[in-house]
Amino acid sequence: MANWIRALKNNLLGTSLQTKLLLAVLPLAIIPLAVLGTFSYHKSAQVVQQQVCQTILESLSQVNYSLDYFVKDIEQLTMYIYSSRDIQDVLSKLADRPLAEKHQDKQKVGEVLDTFLGFKNWDISIYLLGENGDRYFTGELLPGAYDDYNASWGLFRKMRLAGGNVVWDTHYSMKKTDDFGIVLSSGRLLKRIDTNAPLGYLVVDMMEHALADKYKKAHLQPGGQMLLLDRNGYIISSTPSKHKVGTKLEEPFVDRVLAGGKGFFEQAGEGTPPVMVVYDTSEVTGFKLVNVLPVAALTRESSSIRNLTLLVIAVGAAVSCVLAYLLSVNITHPLRKLKSLMRTVETGNLDVAFPTKYKDEVGQLGRSFNAMVQRIKQLIDEVYKKQLMLQEAEIRAIQAQFNPHFLYNALDSINWMARIHKLDHISRTVVSLGELLRFSIRKGQALIPVREDMQQIRNFLTIQQMRYGDKLEVHIELDEEVERLYTLKLMLQPIVENAITHGLEMKRGPGHLWITGKVVGERVRFEVRDDGVGILQEKLERITSGQFVSADERKTGIGLENVKKRLQLYFGDRYVLSLASQPRQGTTTTIEIPIIRTPGEDTHV
Repeated sequence: MANWIRALKNNLLGTSLQTKLLLAVLPLAIIPLAVLGTFSYHKSAQVVQQQVCQTILESLSQVNYSLDYFVKDIEQLTMYIYSSRDIQDVLSKLADRPLAEKHQDKQKVGEVLDTFLGFKNWDISIYLLGENGDRYFTGELLPGAYDDYNASWGLFRKMRLAGGNVVWDTHYSMKKTDDFGIVLSSGRLLKRIDTNAPLGYLVVDMMEHALADKYKKAHLQPGGQMLLLDRNGYIISSTPSKHKVGTKLEEPFVDRVLAGGKGFFEQAGEGTPPVMVVYDTSEVTGFKLVNVLPVAALTRESSSIRNLTLLVIAVGAAVSCVLAYLLSVNITHPLRKLKSLMRTVETGNLDVAFPTKYKDEVGQLGRSFNAMVQRIKQLIDEVYKKQLMLQEAEIRAIQAQFNPHFLYNALDSINWMARIHKLDHISRTVVSLGELLRFSIRKGQALIPVREDMQQIRNFLTIQQMRYGDKLEVHIELDEEVERLYTLKLMLQPIVENAITHGLEMKRGPGHLWITGKVVGERVRFEVRDDGVGILQEKLERITSGQFVSADERKTGIGLENVKKRLQLYFGDRYVLSLASQPRQGTTTTIEIPIIRTPGEDTHV
């Protein structure tokens, strides 16, 4: 063995310098390139997979919002029926009244139910089951389980125990071949409003396809399965496969999904291909929306990255061979010159060029070096532009946290009912809230006139003054010059909200809020001051040091932090955000920004 190694060593040392350089350089170039390419591919494939899952998760969250509003609409419908005077009167009648009167009652109840259903395009069935034996329903048939119901079983037991509050129940089945039409039911125990005596039961049945329509627009990959689960893991609805609706989900990942709130993870099955599980939980119903899709469907997204990586490795290997050969042919003066120029580039000076007097291999290497330097300059410019784009994206992402997502139809309904009942203060509150919401989600430039931003603050304060009454007194003082300037959209609203919520709300007796704005030199100074409970010194030090997290789990604590981030992104170090407070005396928040006279002024750093 030693003789064989000695002979191999002698042969290698005895070869030409060109061969030795090739044998030394090629492995050092190709092996790291292959390792780096493989690592880059796996890392990029992982990033692509996570981004796709994050997109699906955001889509599920939007679908859950839609389902939540659907559930709230159903609950509101049952409350309207519960409080209907006509239905109360009919269900309070005796069972042995004349048939003609029963017929009139049936028509009256039918008109009431048709009126409630006329505002919405719902695929639901409503059943009124009176204690006096009356049965009214919107469908074609009355199920036997509702005609002769058992008050101690299933949905009826839940309604009785709820005492008039709305309850929900899912429909389970032991047979997967059944027709799973009705998958979700809502109900209330009906009582007389004046005596609280039981009148019967109200049941609303929802069809499976009515729920499935809610998430048709979700991001469903080929081969994936969408599932809607209740709190116990039973399948309420699914798409595209329906054969498991009504049964309990029997999958290895079900316990993890039921225990979590939202997220995604990979589940490796025994003898089955791995799948990605993306899930989100409704804050209203607790139902789980789950998207199960094969990992192979996600990895197809990264096939182009794999092909590009292989191509780069191949091209890199080829280039390495060529460069090694050129180096082995001529390593005298041209290479030393090239080495000197490369050291110059390493110091950061890119204004160099290799003099290519000849068209031989060294000359080609010199031209490659010159092209590389120019490419580096170009890449530096591209990276700088991308950094600016990333800052713009981060600004939009931070500002998006302020954008609420409410339904204008709900506000219009509240305003309509308030006007009918002549509740002008409620109507004014709803109108102010509607204006505030429209302003919050309005698309356009982030910089708006100060007078527009203050108008939305006045809308917000109108709502707060309706809530607190004489407890809250507001003083707004703005110079006319300030109102003509521009400011960040919704810059002061979180500060005003903090002053009311954390300062004045907990104060005994009336409180005062001052909002001022004036020009100081080349800056605009806004000041929000209250005479509330103030902030303890220890807590104030944490806030000023950047620890914005609220101790109350019901509050996010991100308002002041987002204001600071937006100011940093738009103005760099050309802003001032200060907080001063004394316990039981009040808090003052001061913001100073550069003067902006037109929305097109470049204020980015």
